Amino acid sequence: MSIGGPVAPADQVAALCATAARLTANGPLAATVAQVRDRLEGPLRVAIAGRVKAGKSTLLNALVGERLAPTDAGECTRVVTWYAEGIGYEVAARDREGRSVPLSFRRVEGALDVDLGGLAIEAVERIEVAWPSSALRQVTLIDTPGLASLDDENSLRTREFLAFGQGRPSDADAVIYLMRHLHRSDAEFMGAFLDRSVAGASPVNAVAVLSRADEIGAGRLDAMTSAARIAERYQLDPDVRALCTAVVPVAGLLAETGLTIREDEVAALRTLAATPDELLEWMLLSVDTFCAAEASELTIELRRQLLNRLGLFGVRLCVTELRAQRVQTAADVARLLVDRSGLGALRALIADHFLPQAHTLKARSALSALRQVAALLIATDPAGGARELASDVERCEATTPAFAQLRLAHLVRSGLVLFSDAEQSEVGRVTDDRNSLAGRLALAAGSNPAELKAAALGGVERWRTRAGDPFAGSDAVEACETMARAYESAYIEASSVG
Repeated sequence: MSIGGPVAPADQVAALCATAARLTANGPLAATVAQVRDRLEGPLRVAIAGRVKAGKSTLLNALVGERLAPTDAGECTRVVTWYAEGIGYEVAARDREGRSVPLSFRRVEGALDVDLGGLAIEAVERIEVAWPSSALRQVTLIDTPGLASLDDENSLRTREFLAFGQGRPSDADAVIYLMRHLHRSDAEFMGAFLDRSVAGASPVNAVAVLSRADEIGAGRLDAMTSAARIAERYQLDPDVRALCTAVVPVAGLLAETGLTIREDEVAALRTLAATPDELLEWMLLSVDTFCAAEASELTIELRRQLLNRLGLFGVRLCVTELRAQRVQTAADVARLLVDRSGLGALRALIADHFLPQAHTLKARSALSALRQVAALLIATDPAGGARELASDVERCEATTPAFAQLRLAHLVRSGLVLFSDAEQSEVGRVTDDRNSLAGRLALAAGSNPAELKAAALGGVERWRTRAGDPFAGSDAVEACETMARAYESAYIEASSVG
């Protein structure tokens, strides 16, 4: 088949899926190819990973906008769990043979309590939750067991899902990695995500979250400001930039509670806000003083519930704002918590970074899976058409500009190719299709065709010369050639308007 031209990457890969489906019809790999096609057509798969107690499930709940994922250490938290949009409310287990087994469930304080119905946890590959939610329309969120847990089986499940060192594409198209601080094992895990072919996670499709950010500095009122400064320092660290696109501080508990807070909880906060100054100041010193029997007319159980829902920082914040009359209603408190949580920045990162390249990321993941299918077919039937499929897969990857630009971003961000800060900015500008032609060429809006063509031609010459450096490595030559081709595309576009 012929690959190339203006056909979108997803359409090219869909055509390859059709070829693979024909070659595997009625065979053992037919279901695999069908899954690849479903992945290509479905929402972007975003995995949430991190160490034990990093706040993964709480963050997932915040992103969905309601409490779904259990946050305690129950049996089902040991299994990779997929949350996807559905027309109804369904939970099923996918066993290691690929069979789907419906599961019964109930909600306990909002979170799902799933009954495995006698299924052995070792036999379950993943749990699939279908839930009517607009937040899950464009992304499927995947909650993973904690890494570096005391139970090594939990870590192993996450490692298998993310395809750590297994030579196969990950089941996730993008990764949100949670860390309390940049622990050495965090860097090791994130480094293990990297894949030179961008089939797995890379700095192109991975972001880091400085999680439970409200607990920094013992939950002082300036905790989120301090967390933002720490995240900024991490962002400026070349070693961190080589692992992820961005670092954002998020207080997942504040976000989750802000989206689900009840009027009775706000009423309890108003009662606290009415406490005499000296007593209130003493109460808010620590968890112990807040829960002291003589501290308030609110019951100790109710105060502990507030801590479970808000944390000490959240209680301090709400009480301070209520006393200053900057918030009054439950809706006011909800907005306050979500705004201060940092959830908006993470959502913006997903919307601005992941979703615009969702089709390319999904197509790239599907292409990697098809390469594996072709290799298996060649091993079992060397005389069949699998070699042509393998050649078409390689040709598609090599000749599709979107894939080349994705790999360019990976090479530069991961540090495999050393570009200056200015050159890295140029890479981002020239390869961002959301920019206008003038914007991609660093020209003012309204520049005439002659100016556009001159700038594009200058870029081609500059990067071709750089690619011809006899001392440049193969990765650097590839990166420079990709930049030259991007400028060539800009020149063709400028010629069409002039």
